[in-house]
Amino acid sequence: MKKLITLGLAALAAGATFAAANDLLITFSTPGPDKYADGSVVLDGERYALCWSQDFSQFAIKADGTAEGGKVVLKAPIAKGGRCPTTVFEIDAAYAAKNFAGGEWAVYLLDTRTFGADGAVAVSKTLTSVNTAGLVGTSVSVGNGTLASLTGASGEATELPAGAEVPRPQITGIRVVDGSVLVTVKGTVPYLAYGLAAGSTPDAIGAVGEGQAGAVSADEEITLVTSAKEGSAFFKVGRK
Repeated sequence: MKKLITLGLAALAAGATFAAANDLLITFSTPGPDKYADGSVVLDGERYALCWSQDFSQFAIKADGTAEGGKVVLKAPIAKGGRCPTTVFEIDAAYAAKNFAGGEWAVYLLDTRTFGADGAVAVSKTLTSVNTAGLVGTSVSVGNGTLASLTGASGEATELPAGAEVPRPQITGIRVVDGSVLVTVKGTVPYLAYGLAAGSTPDAIGAVGEGQAGAVSADEEITLVTSAKEGSAFFKVGRK
């Protein structure tokens, strides 16, 4: 049996009555504010993923919400006020012994936002895909039989790195118009910003310039613009 309990710190002691004698209890929270890859604060109702792995250096959450190198044990739509509230997850003792022997626990913030053509942004109700996923500064404690206090390190919230499943942008056209270089790009996503870097050779390409949000539709192209500078014959699309 598995149970999810979201509660305030004052209710931790009372919550102990939910647990069987040897069940595994995992308590977690984040200090906030937690942020998506584009730097915006997490929306209320967004999902946090409680994950287990023998080695988190080999762990990754895929676009379908499953994991490589470990397990996504819980995906809970509990974000509120820019953070993950104190949450207790109970796992049956026998099930935990069979499936989670050793290893470590961590909490990831999922980006499941959908972007409408009218600019409306909302958390996905059906979790058909995950845009990005990243580790957040989290307090995590694991105990048996009673609710342990929050003894895990309480780190600062971290911005999410781009997930491994994010498409790679591709340049589809370059033209010069009135002293500006217009570069069309496909394979972008609306929750990341993209900009251009230029140089006289591929090895001399500089920093990414001013960025703009990617396309709402996977089939849509965006146009990035930079000044036509002498010696800048090579261009690269990068994330801001």
